[in-house]
This record gives sequence, structure tokens and C-alpha cells, in this order.
Amino acid sequence: MSEEWEVTEEGTLMIKQNAAFNLRKLYAIFQTFAEENDYFFNEKNFTRKDKSDGSEFQIEWDLQRKVTPFIRFKITTEIWTLRTKEISKDEFKGELEMNFDSLMEMDWQERWEANAFTKFLRRIYIYYFKKQYFNEYAGKLWEEVYDLHARTKAVLNQFQLE
Repeated sequence: MSEEWEVTEEGTLMIKQNAAFNLRKLYAIFQTFAEENDYFFNEKNFTRKDKSDGSEFQIEWDLQRKVTPFIRFKITTEIWTLRTKEISKDEFKGELEMNFDSLMEMDWQERWEANAFTKFLRRIYIYYFKKQYFNEYAGKLWEEVYDLHARTKAVLNQFQLE
């Protein structure tokens, strides 16, 4: 198993709103971000349940980027909507909640997994010899996930990017 560092703690980077939103624009902003930053974009889950008080959506988007042969960035976004009514095509109104999680995966190709000794050497390499190097990469991922968060808020009209 590779070594993983959580860059944003689970549940700390969220967007909540009860207003109109456009799912096509949300999807487009994630696609654009992925193309600009060389991420692989994967829609892991899209579930829609129609109920008497409106629809519920559960969406999970996963972004991955191979930074080096040793480091991979992962950004996972989970979207939940409740009591959602369709206003027009791709335009909905309801309660929206988005959760952004990011982690940096080291030794993602599992080259240091041969035995317990090489795993020990990997931990020494990561936490003692190259800790500052990996902290700088974690900072880059932190900047990217907050950039994606800001772009998403702009699409949802929570504030405008300058």
C-alpha cells in the first residue's frame, strides 16, 4: 500500500447552498480544471432518485494527476442535492452540498512494497530525507484544490473571481 497524506482533512472544504444551480456548468468547470492542470477526470458515481418532494442527486467526481514517478495527486468531490426541482434543462433549484477532499499519494506504483525492509526505507526517505520536498508538493496540491473550490463557488454565484 502506498503512503498517503491528506492535504485537506475530510469534511473541511465544503460548499452548501439552497439556491438555483446548473449541473452542466459545474461539470464544465471540473472538465476545464482537469484539462488545464493535466488531471484525469473520472465520474465515479451519478445517482438520481425522484421523490415526491423533489429529486436527490448523488455525484462523485475523481481527479488524478501523476506528478512524478513517485507522487500522484488525487482530488475527490462528492455532491449531494436534496429536494431538487428542475427549473429548466440542466438548471435546478434545491439544497446543494459539495465536499472536496485531496490527498497526495507517494509510491503510487508500489515499487517499495517488496518486503518490510523496503517499506521501512520508504518511510525514512519520505519522513526524514525528503520531507521538505514532499511538503512543497503538498502545498502545490493545496493551492490547486482551493483554486478548484474558488472556481466552483464562482459558478454557483457565491462570489466572483477577480
